[in-house]
Amino acid sequence: MADRKRTILDAAISVIARKGVRGLRVEEVAERAGVAVSLLYYHFDNRSGLIRATLKHANERAAQTIEHLDGGQRSGAELIVTMLLAELEDPVQARELSILWSEVMAAAFFDASLREQLAQASQRSSTLLADAVWRGQEDGSIAALGAPNDLAALLTAVVDGISARSLAGLITRERARELLAMSVASLLGINNAVVTP
Repeated sequence: MADRKRTILDAAISVIARKGVRGLRVEEVAERAGVAVSLLYYHFDNRSGLIRATLKHANERAAQTIEHLDGGQRSGAELIVTMLLAELEDPVQARELSILWSEVMAAAFFDASLREQLAQASQRSSTLLADAVWRGQEDGSIAALGAPNDLAALLTAVVDGISARSLAGLITRERARELLAMSVASLLGINNAVVTP
């Protein structure tokens, strides 16, 4: 992906994280990215195309982080814990991605076109999580016998809910990490020592 396009998409993530999908203005994204508005329309056709591309870009950033975390040295259980706890990190990028996903999921209640975009955009990270579940079942670090795709979908729902509560200020980040670790241990039958945040 060209650097300028990546800069625009990173700016869109930042704007959505601050103002929501409904508050996204193409002009503000262009200003934040330091480019002309016409360049956004050249790359993305319209506001909807920009949102679609932003979702895909955000998911690819998250998937690259997951792939970077792996390195093939961890058990499946360790990889899952690392992947999911990364969702609750403090750095701006992790927080922006978390807010973006929460915002887009909320907006999808009212905008059916976002549902399909959200499902497509999240496919890569869902596959990576399911692969980690399968690895953990194979290496014995996960005792749960369910289908990896089903367990990955359940874990995703848990992290989304806990993350949303943390972002809304209903629980602290530390408490969110504790709850997520307990949920992962319980759902996957993982030794508590592996999931301690």
